[in-house]
Amino acid sequence: MKIIKLPILIFTALTIFTTGAVSHELGSNMKPIALGADQTIIDFDKIVWSPLEVEGLDPGAEIAVIRGDLSKDGSEVVIKTPAGYKVAMHTHTSDETYIWIKGAYTIIGENGDKHKVKSGMGYISFPGNAPKHALTCDAKDYCLLYVKWSRPFDMVY
Repeated sequence: MKIIKLPILIFTALTIFTTGAVSHELGSNMKPIALGADQTIIDFDKIVWSPLEVEGLDPGAEIAVIRGDLSKDGSEVVIKTPAGYKVAMHTHTSDETYIWIKGAYTIIGENGDKHKVKSGMGYISFPGNAPKHALTCDAKDYCLLYVKWSRPFDMVY
């Protein structure tokens, strides 16, 4: 069983990207709006994307951390994948919740069952160490999804 940790890659990329001369508009994931303590308000039109680079995943997907720290408990991200993108069979030690925002997709169970969602909207919830699953983006342009992990992010292939 192989466990892949994502935080170091993402935070390295975000640190390099955010320490440059680029300024981020108020309301982006890099500079969210807050009306009070512990609030995060983000305009999706202002999201700053970074490549999603995880061993075992094909290149092409992008990620934006919108709340929390992937190396700690309780992080939230938005992931954007190109049309036809496939995530290999895997599981996580963390509970995970997906809200699929845009793009048709197929979720594939460990036993080979396939469930297609054509509307581009959907909710998926897996407890930690759930049976393995895979995903494909069946959209013509791209898929967009929100993901929340309860523990540090990892993938077990």
